[in-house]
Amino acid sequence: MKKIIATLALCLMAATAFSQSSESMTLESGPKQFFSFEAFFAPSQYILTESDTTFIPKDDDGNKFKQIGLGITNFTPLAKKAHIYLNWGVGFVFSDYEWESEPYNFMGYEKTTEVSYLYISGLYKANLGYLIRIPNTTIAFFPFGGLYGRAHIWGKCYTKYPDIDVEKHEIYTAKSEIGLFTKSDENPDPWNRFELGWDIGVKAFFGSFMVGLTYGKTFFDLTKDVRVAEFRLSAGLRF
Repeated sequence: MKKIIATLALCLMAATAFSQSSESMTLESGPKQFFSFEAFFAPSQYILTESDTTFIPKDDDGNKFKQIGLGITNFTPLAKKAHIYLNWGVGFVFSDYEWESEPYNFMGYEKTTEVSYLYISGLYKANLGYLIRIPNTTIAFFPFGGLYGRAHIWGKCYTKYPDIDVEKHEIYTAKSEIGLFTKSDENPDPWNRFELGWDIGVKAFFGSFMVGLTYGKTFFDLTKDVRVAEFRLSAGLRF
């Protein structure tokens, strides 16, 4: 995860240099098409379960995936005078989650089981919003609502658990991995490759800089009886 964050920071710095070297679109002018380069982070991507029998282990306060990503969005005005925009975009998302069981007795020793998930997805979204400009400034706010989705490209579940070597008569840490989106003997019900949901939020523009807050929830199950709800924090540059 640290390597991913460092990569995103470098990409954001590169986009900053590009934005400063290009001509800036003034928010005081009439509606114009513009783009934004964004990095976003979802510190609490909750997994909503409808039953206790789920493939994902659950903490006392619910499951929390961490999500980080990069994307580019387009803002297209839909009217000549009204500042109503179609905002659509694409990007990539990295999601991970780590869980550790409470200590338990295994052959007279206190042991734990560790489970971690990692998956990479393509992100797509389309929503409508209204650009509210602050007069005589380059500050503007963009409340919006619409649809978003993810197309999952790759995913694994890694497990570490205690086991016993019968021949050597010793306990060791066994490891296993399961493909989340691939059907197998270990995973007869793979996760769905595609997700679709609704989201609402607001973005604030300060000159070329942008920050945003979004809440979203999926319509369909990611896996059996499991759906996703999340808050996303974003920051980026307009050009």
